[in-house]
Amino acid sequence: MPKSEYQCLLSMRNLGDYVGKWIAIVNGKVVAKGTDAKLVFRQAKEKYPEKEPLILKVPKDRVMLL
Repeated sequence: MPKSEYQCLLSMRNLGDYVGKWIAIVNGKVVAKGTDAKLVFRQAKEKYPEKEPLILKVPKDRVMLL
């Protein structure tokens, strides 16, 4: 995982807007969100075709980073 995406994820204080949704992070910022992972990935690739977005689902109960 690229460092900027990881740092962005760790620095996100309020994930409330994304709870239960898939998000795509590119260049350290959320560039797409939604309930369908494939669609979120597609939207991120359309915006940044040369980048590989970090796609993850923000859980409803708790956040765990491994």
